[in-house]
Amino acid sequence: MRKKYLLIGLAMGSLSFGQTKVDSTCVGITTKNTNCNIKVNVDSTKYCHWHDPAKINVNRCNGISKSTKNQCKLKTKDESGFCHYHRPKNK
Repeated sequence: MRKKYLLIGLAMGSLSFGQTKVDSTCVGITTKNTNCNIKVNVDSTKYCHWHDPAKINVNRCNGISKSTKNQCKLKTKDESGFCHYHRPKNK
């Protein structure tokens, strides 16, 4: 029984060397100025889903606060450029 498990383990170990997919870490930089440690497939992209420039589409809200007259600090993905507080009600 023990030999059976050893043979299965050796067979599984040798199969893992035959993979052509190359894994590496994301080249993006986090907000704390450290390297991102998420594993990515280097053949398709060098960025993870958080740092991929093609997928990042977040802008700061264009709304103005009524009380302080400063720009809103919330971020939005809406095409209008306004967060859910500053979007017109009749949309």
